[in-house]
Amino acid sequence: MAIALIEDPRTTLYRQRLAQLLCRPSCRWMSFSVGTAPIHRSFFADVAAAIEGLPTGVQQPNGVAHRQVQYGVRLRIVTGDHASYDAERDLLVVPGEDALDTLDGQARLISACVHLGLDLEARNHQQLDSECAARIAGHLYRLYETITTEETETETAGKLQQLAPASAEEQPFFAVAADILRHCRATLRANRRSNHPLQPGSFMKIVRTSQRDQLHDLLLKGDRRQTGGAHRPTYGVLPRSSRFLAFQSVQPAVLRAA
Repeated sequence: MAIALIEDPRTTLYRQRLAQLLCRPSCRWMSFSVGTAPIHRSFFADVAAAIEGLPTGVQQPNGVAHRQVQYGVRLRIVTGDHASYDAERDLLVVPGEDALDTLDGQARLISACVHLGLDLEARNHQQLDSECAARIAGHLYRLYETITTEETETETAGKLQQLAPASAEEQPFFAVAADILRHCRATLRANRRSNHPLQPGSFMKIVRTSQRDQLHDLLLKGDRRQTGGAHRPTYGVLPRSSRFLAFQSVQPAVLRAA
């Protein structure tokens, strides 16, 4: 077990806000699988629990009362709009708080949290699948936040066109997310005749092998461009560090109200 450090109140508040984001209906409704990377009904709830942590009592380091919390991941706030997860260091890198207030910023955080969730579940057996799942989830979050199941096909098509990424590299991932959205809408409509309405995540869309292969090729081409084609990247099982402790200031009401 790592040595417990006193956590900055800003980081604690960020953890709470990010956990709330991961518990939104748009995250709970995500249910799809890309090869070895499944995103299921409790996926983001488990990630939220790892980020927000589990209180384990009150300690008094240096004579000052602090709440001791066991986390599943370290968190670092950086400048810029970058969000990522480093499995080797058990570190979730997040942008400033402004990212939590915009749709695109939230989507980037969701993508990073997919990598974290797959690592927590020891499901990161194929990094290409993990990266595909992360990108698809980011696009799918934007769709679920923007398009309702009650909208007509014409309205949906218009919003899909507005939300489509300008980047040609991202368009195939967006297309898969749009397929998952349509699958969800069709499943919900078909189930309305039943006495047992669907609950979030009660179905799963399997990404077709042909789509998965296409996305893998895009990722590999991107890696070759970045490395100058010097070598083919190795994608294997990533290591998982142990959980660790941190001390928080005993001001939960103030933190949550901020």
